[in-house]
Amino acid sequence: MNITNDTPAVNFVDYFTKQFLKDLGEMANLRDELAKRQGALSAAEAALADRDAAAAELVAAKAEAASIVGVANDKLAKAKAKEADVAAREAAVSAAEKATADKSDAVEADLAKRTKACDNREANLSKQATSLEARSAQLAADTAALETRIKDFQSKVAAISA
Repeated sequence: MNITNDTPAVNFVDYFTKQFLKDLGEMANLRDELAKRQGALSAAEAALADRDAAAAELVAAKAEAASIVGVANDKLAKAKAKEADVAAREAAVSAAEKATADKSDAVEADLAKRTKACDNREANLSKQATSLEARSAQLAADTAALETRIKDFQSKVAAISA
């Protein structure tokens, strides 16, 4: 409204026929541009919210990773301790096996020595048994000869006494 009448009156017919369609087109373009800008602003706000969420997730992931690394380090330390224990046990078993093998070799050597001594004793006993058998046969022959002489002597004494 023009109260002071310092501007000419608007001819609405001219305006609606000539200018209104142009203004309407410009308003539609402005509306689209505003929608694009509002969408870009919403996208920027969403991106900022996503960035904040990503930062929070990053902090949580770093904390979880640190926890996992801590657990892994503990397990690694335990594994190294078990490895050292296994190596020590393996060394002890190797030493025990070596000691057992040495002892077994010593026992075998002693057994071989004793077996040789037994074989020598058996040979000596066999020789002695053969010698004793020969002497026993000689003794039996000598005993038989002696008994024969005693009988002869007794018969001579009986012949003389008679």
